[in-house]
Amino acid sequence: MTTRVSLHLMQVGSCHHCERVANQRGRWKLVDFPSIAALIVHPQAGPVLFDTGYAEHFDTATTPFPERLYRWATPVQLAPEQTLASQLHTLGYALSDIRLCLISHFHADHVAGMRDLPNARFVAMGAEVSSVLAERSRFALTRHGLLPGLLPDNFQQRLTLAESYPQRSLAAQWQAFGSAYDIFGDGSIMAVSLPGHSAGQMGLILRDQYDREVFLCADACWSRAAWQHASMPSALTRLVMHDWHQYRHTLQQLHTLGTRHPEIALLPSHCTDSLAAYRDGSTSC
Repeated sequence: MTTRVSLHLMQVGSCHHCERVANQRGRWKLVDFPSIAALIVHPQAGPVLFDTGYAEHFDTATTPFPERLYRWATPVQLAPEQTLASQLHTLGYALSDIRLCLISHFHADHVAGMRDLPNARFVAMGAEVSSVLAERSRFALTRHGLLPGLLPDNFQQRLTLAESYPQRSLAAQWQAFGSAYDIFGDGSIMAVSLPGHSAGQMGLILRDQYDREVFLCADACWSRAAWQHASMPSALTRLVMHDWHQYRHTLQQLHTLGTRHPEIALLPSHCTDSLAAYRDGSTSC
């Protein structure tokens, strides 16, 4: 039997953007996109993070030009009660308690709090790490949502590649996503590749404390409506997308999975509806 974990979703800030950019079926209206981080409590290993959401380090990293373009494109809100430290405290943990942080990808809205985790090791896909550490111009990095200044100074010493974990076959409903990397060797947290949005985006498959099967699918889509209708974002996002065709393929896989298996909670990292549905205990996220 797969080991269950406790899953707690946290909105760690948000940004304003046009809904139509994220979903071709969306409105020409500015809406809030929450930045969702997940606290996963393993029965033996303790608290684990999936992404960090925003932090004050984002403001520091986007003060100079060209990084300031990132701030202008996605205006950020982070209330004191939304900080990672505040929400972890409410759940009974401190930032220093986090020993492992799994990174979906290195866009700033997912990793701005990495510097606040003094004791954590970081896990990410190899292609994603290569992307953020690549020798590129600051403008090129900013265009792709990458701010290397958000990484801890000793990041490479604290890094483990996801590919170093045991590789496992997945159950039939998941096989379109290939094999997975078993983070704790007990099937509790399975990391899979979700290519397209970034060079090596990683999602997580787990079973939560309520025995719900959950797919933390990061930015493989930006909303429940997007995967339900296999609705691509605006063509404008090609400018920042790593691979448009891979993104389309991954989105179609999510559409097929969610349509055939409505009992699985598909949780994108920026979807208010999915966050609310999961917190309400709905099996249709």
